[in-house]
Amino acid sequence: MMRTAIVTGAGSGIGRAVAARLAFDGLAVLCADLNQPAAEETAAQLAKAGYPTRAVGADITDEAAVSAMVAQALDWTGRIDTCVANAGAMIEGDILSLSLDDWNRALHINATGAFLTARAVLPHLLVQGGTLVFTASTVGLSGMKGVAAYSAAKGAVVALTRQLAADFAARGVRVNAVAPGAVRTPLSESQFRARAVDEDAFQTLLAQVIGRYPISRWGTPEEIAEVVLFLATERSSWMTGQIIPVDGGLLELR
Repeated sequence: MMRTAIVTGAGSGIGRAVAARLAFDGLAVLCADLNQPAAEETAAQLAKAGYPTRAVGADITDEAAVSAMVAQALDWTGRIDTCVANAGAMIEGDILSLSLDDWNRALHINATGAFLTARAVLPHLLVQGGTLVFTASTVGLSGMKGVAAYSAAKGAVVALTRQLAADFAARGVRVNAVAPGAVRTPLSESQFRARAVDEDAFQTLLAQVIGRYPISRWGTPEEIAEVVLFLATERSSWMTGQIIPVDGGLLELR
């Protein structure tokens, strides 16, 4: 049977790059995304290159939808070897400007979505031993101005990673997380453009963000995907409970 991975948020950005990197490494990849056409586009790109892949629309905040996603993977290949719980959403605002709805939405998508995904896949990872990789964030490890709810939600993902690692290490499942810094994706670019009144303001804002990084450039989705591949496979066989920043030196050197 083919080694099989589920990647959530696989319709674009980091998730699409992760799906591609796992496929290149020989895994069958189920590409899941709230935006089903985007997931299908990722899967079509991989299929065109000759890799086994399928797509599914999945809302990670919906318990039934997450269960259906897992069932589709099992119906396809009969096993799940790794799950990359990557789907999430940035909700901006400091605590005085956030509404309760914004706070709840940030935690629901980023933290509860991670919880539901993990709970659905873990019984199947336990069958033959497997890996679970979360996408956390540098803001879950160190605060950043103006993202109170997102920071709290990603902090919960960090804590969940360590807790699940402790709970399941002796049962053959390893749980780790990657914590990206500023990665240039269509989503991140659109968020910055929404905050800028014109192109000059947009470029100024980008420069301000990157000015915080010792390696003074944006990260790429492919650079994050390489670390996810490491954590998802036997390359990292003696690692669990780790949160790996991939952040251009931001946390250690700023």
